[in-house]
Amino acid sequence: MTKAVRIVASVAVACALLAPARSIHAQQGTGDIRGQVVDAQGGALPGVTVIARHQQSGLFRETLTAADGRFFIAAITPGLYEIEATMPGFNRFIQRDVQVEVGQTRAVEVTMTVGQMEESVTVTASAALIDTTSKEIGGNVSAQELADLPTMNRNFTSYLGLLPGVVSRINPASFGADDISANGQANANVSYTLDGSNNNEALRGGNGGAQARIAVESVQEFQLLTSQFDAEYGGSSGAIVNAVSKQGTNQFRGSLFYFFQDASMTALEYFAKQQGLEKAPTNQHQYGGTIGGPIVRNKAHFFGSFEGIRLDSGLTINIPARPEFNRADFERARIRNTMVRFDHQVTGNHTWGVRWLREQSPQYNQLSTNVTPSVVGQENDVDQTWVGNLNSVFKGTVVNSLKVSVTRENVYFANPQFFANGRRQDLLPPLLDYQTFLDGQDPGAMHQLERAWAVENILSSFISGRGGTHQLKGGVQITRMSADINDQDNMNGTFVFSHDLPFDPADPRTWPERFSIRVPGVRTYGVSGTLYGVFLQDKWQPTSRLTIDLGVRYDLEVIPIRNADNPRFASPDSYAVDKDNISPRLGFSYALGGRSESVIRGGFGLFYQRTPFGFLDDVVHSGVYSDSFTATFPATNADPGPSRGEFPTDPFLATFPNVNRALLEEMFPPGTTQKNTGAVTFDTPDRELPMTRQYSLGYSRQFGANYSVSVDLIRSEQRGTLMRLDLNPGLRESESRTAPLIRINPEFVSNVFEIGNYGWIDYTALQLQVQRRYASGFSVRGAYTYSKGWGNTATGQNDTMENQLLLDPRLELNEGPTNMDRPHILSVSATYDLPWIEGARLAAIIQARSGTPFTLTDSSFDLDRNGSFANEYLSAGTYSGVGPNAITVYNRGGRNGARGPMVATVGLRGGYRFLLQGHRTLDINVDVFNLFNRANFLNPSGDIRTPSTFLVLRATDQSAGPRSVQLNFRYGF
Repeated sequence: MTKAVRIVASVAVACALLAPARSIHAQQGTGDIRGQVVDAQGGALPGVTVIARHQQSGLFRETLTAADGRFFIAAITPGLYEIEATMPGFNRFIQRDVQVEVGQTRAVEVTMTVGQMEESVTVTASAALIDTTSKEIGGNVSAQELADLPTMNRNFTSYLGLLPGVVSRINPASFGADDISANGQANANVSYTLDGSNNNEALRGGNGGAQARIAVESVQEFQLLTSQFDAEYGGSSGAIVNAVSKQGTNQFRGSLFYFFQDASMTALEYFAKQQGLEKAPTNQHQYGGTIGGPIVRNKAHFFGSFEGIRLDSGLTINIPARPEFNRADFERARIRNTMVRFDHQVTGNHTWGVRWLREQSPQYNQLSTNVTPSVVGQENDVDQTWVGNLNSVFKGTVVNSLKVSVTRENVYFANPQFFANGRRQDLLPPLLDYQTFLDGQDPGAMHQLERAWAVENILSSFISGRGGTHQLKGGVQITRMSADINDQDNMNGTFVFSHDLPFDPADPRTWPERFSIRVPGVRTYGVSGTLYGVFLQDKWQPTSRLTIDLGVRYDLEVIPIRNADNPRFASPDSYAVDKDNISPRLGFSYALGGRSESVIRGGFGLFYQRTPFGFLDDVVHSGVYSDSFTATFPATNADPGPSRGEFPTDPFLATFPNVNRALLEEMFPPGTTQKNTGAVTFDTPDRELPMTRQYSLGYSRQFGANYSVSVDLIRSEQRGTLMRLDLNPGLRESESRTAPLIRINPEFVSNVFEIGNYGWIDYTALQLQVQRRYASGFSVRGAYTYSKGWGNTATGQNDTMENQLLLDPRLELNEGPTNMDRPHILSVSATYDLPWIEGARLAAIIQARSGTPFTLTDSSFDLDRNGSFANEYLSAGTYSGVGPNAITVYNRGGRNGARGPMVATVGLRGGYRFLLQGHRTLDINVDVFNLFNRANFLNPSGDIRTPSTFLVLRATDQSAGPRSVQLNFRYGF
């Protein structure tokens, strides 16, 4: 029996042994209620029946108090609850409007008075704003905030930017591609769950957000955990996003909504105005509705939603070197999002439910800021996710939670001509890659089918005795993921130029200097793997004020890829398996003050990051021999002719603008497997899962009934992040940009990359949050983060070692700010009900953050002759661009030595709510995004070899675009 199997078996047995214990603990996508029942003199009351009843649906959970009067109710759906306590000889105790949030523990203190059970004592109390028993760091955003605050595209992930340490990336042209980075980690390191089930991509992880987007109207609330999450959570070192969908209630409730904006309501984009361009015909229509209600009152309920989106989003194309291509263009998306949920309480001890979500999101005329009209992409995407859950209560106090889920993505990334010609990329014209823009035909042509099946069983218990209380929890999680790829990318070929000049057959300076193309045929392959996770967690309260979290988790990732012709593996069927991923999670929280109004908390933990399949796809299909790889001509250098004013001599360049298909088929006969003349990628047997050490220390305090403030010091240390070492480096014959590169192993034409754990990133942050819950017509949330991210890798996502010289990685020369480094992040949101106009409300979101770092280089020469221009860093000093929109920056030298412009926006909503008969409402709102029409720019080029774009601003950030106005209507019933 291997070490890994022994660990899995041991923890699984330990989980099973929890069954006889008493009571329960929280699950993903749910919340907890804890408390103590005492009499009027403060004496503990054992044996009291406590019922938590969901006020909208009538679903309930029942338990008994322990010998010390304590009780714990877990794995319940977030929402408002009524707590009822009964015992012979005492008045019935009832407390209503107990707010349970996802991932949070709600404390309820029950005092019972002597009397008859028929008599009731009803109390009200506002929910605590801080959880004094948790060391986790993050926050919750409720359905109220989702409904009240303005957001550009109403994707729920955009609201995550309201929390400390979080940067949300909004893609106005693609509602399903929004994502976040948290606490200085890459967006791929974020894990998404929906109703406690897996909602992640197999190939890209959290890069691009959740696998299937849940519409805002369908969200009950969500929780974001950015640090010190419990051992229950695995596969992620960055952050956990727990989204919870709405459920049906005992009354038929629903909504109809319509959001609208068009070009007449949008200001002219900065560069379009500067160049005198006409405004693009943009518009956005979001429409749909929700409906939920009872099938059997207090027993079975349903909820459904539909959202349709018709979006034409504007984009200004700005090519300083070729202004004839400048234009105001637009991208199109047509989205249909559907969700259905069913919940059923079979008995008082057993509940089950199912939920299905599907989004179809075709996108047309996809653009970037540096392309001619012919270079457009298209995406046809269908995402789906299913989940079924069964919660069972045994002996009145023990809860077992079983979840089974499936996610699926079927997507084409291609171009309109590919779909029109029978999906043959090789029949299309080539891409023309000029120095600062693209022309010709988009090279993308890929079909991707992803599937994931997940099973999770979690058993929870609660023990109360002389040593305090223990909330015990153990579970087993198994996720099977697969990705099947059909890749025709670049089968049309790409010609690369060293200039931006129009092509003139008689002028050799205008000819291309390099050509690449996929040969011999289509790349078809699949990757699959299984993730195993087991954990134990004890939330121990030795006293009423002190909580100690003790957790341990074990993760095993098995991705059985073939390693053909890899000398590091004894057999082509051998593959890397990291078997020692044991993660201790330790933390404490100590409540201060007589009413536990403040808490000191801290923690330490190890967190392992699963491997996105996209890191390994080149290993699978770009080995020593391959039937589909990218060949480049000339192979080791650019053809020096055009730069010298001479015609190129390479036979594939000499036939420009046509691709020499006859020569290609002679060299690479279709359907054959050949020696890979492109980049070869090897895996390594000792490759491990990247690991992050997290440390935190924080303080939270509640002031009065509605205010709270938090401050946290956070440190994370990513270790063993994946990077690619070139096993076949070379030296150029000279420092000239076009000089041949002589590689150390002539058996290989190009790079031979090996993936290994070479990288590290350190992140330190001070995070502040102030919150006033909605009361008396006013609410506010403010978050500020001061941080620094630094490492020897830009992203930690399988980066290339740009400073490598022969076999020396020289990673010390690669140290610098990470791509996610933003020293200052500020977010403030607020709502205010106008006291002099009943029903009128104002809401606002103010956000500002530092610009992202970028590198200043000079690719005119390869001074260290290592074959890379990316490390030809400009020396420290101040640099300026030339011409309109040029900026001046200070460069500290090295990688990411300069920093781009900051981003700041103000969003404002003004609205009025009409109270109609019964529970019906009509909301009419006007949203204004980027109220002051501030131009927020993307980073300029940092390559001084291209003076037309060096430190010249040429594109604005679409997620913080020009001022726009949106009208929206929502009818609630």
